[in-house]
Amino acid sequence: MHLQGAKALVTGAAQGLGKAFSEALLSRGASVCFCDIQEQKGKDVEREFRAKYGDDKALFIYCDVRSGEMLSKMFNEAVSWLGHIDLMVNNAGIANENRFQDTIDINLVAGIKGSQLAINHMRKDQGGKGGVIVSTVSIAGINVHYAFPVYTACKHGLLGFTESWATNPHMKELGIQMACLCPAATNTDILNYGKNDCLYYDETRYLTQGEYLMEIDFVVKGFLQLVETDDCNGDTMTLSKADGIGYHKKNCKLV
Repeated sequence: MHLQGAKALVTGAAQGLGKAFSEALLSRGASVCFCDIQEQKGKDVEREFRAKYGDDKALFIYCDVRSGEMLSKMFNEAVSWLGHIDLMVNNAGIANENRFQDTIDINLVAGIKGSQLAINHMRKDQGGKGGVIVSTVSIAGINVHYAFPVYTACKHGLLGFTESWATNPHMKELGIQMACLCPAATNTDILNYGKNDCLYYDETRYLTQGEYLMEIDFVVKGFLQLVETDDCNGDTMTLSKADGIGYHKKNCKLV
């Protein structure tokens, strides 16, 4: 999609990848609404973005994506401010096996709910303008890891949900494209997990080491490549320090 003048909504964007994705979109000429549960940090980022890109370019909305009601209200507020939404980025996530229900609600349920809100808003057969929906799935949506079984299950679920929607033979009629971004371990706060947050803490600390760890800028490069592709429907982009960017196109046919 062409980002100049586009209207985007990004969840989980007060820091880390979400903040970086939002700024990358702003730098391409898009207007961005972004939400997070970290209210003060989100307001600070809004001031930062507005000082750099203009008061009419960025808006922070407080939202706890675990609440379907709050997520819907936030989406409607974003539509009101932006006029419409061309790009939905489901990015909110945590890695915490101890917070079992929160992990499911944030990593899976909110991604599904956010996608459904965007589909209903974007679909051309109901008066929408079409658009693109990208979900930050993580490499855990493709691979597995014994220390994060709930997190991994959620990411597999979000990938399956997205790819299933992408096989819909009416996607061109709806004017919607859906794709997944699957980065490996990245230097963000999500890796600051404690001993009670995963099953084998001492065995998984290698994920935060430089040999494996990617920097945010590299993931942003992949994100922009995915979003700016003319037809990304059903596509999955993997990113890792060892293998770089992998672009996996789907034929989007039911089997």
